[in-house]
Amino acid sequence: MYWFLLFVAVVVVWTVVLALLALKLWRQGKALTRELVAAQSKLDAAQSGHNREDAQAPA
Repeated sequence: MYWFLLFVAVVVVWTVVLALLALKLWRQGKALTRELVAAQSKLDAAQSGHNREDAQAPA
């Protein structure tokens, strides 16, 4: 009986550890996605601004 309770305790601890690791990875993924979206927006704005300057320049 004690072995079974020890086994259950170990399973619970590992489940909590894996859940915390998954949460950490989820947060890192969200932060990375946010940074990538911001960088893409910045790049798009820079390119569209550059294209407008090219269109206004005399040929």
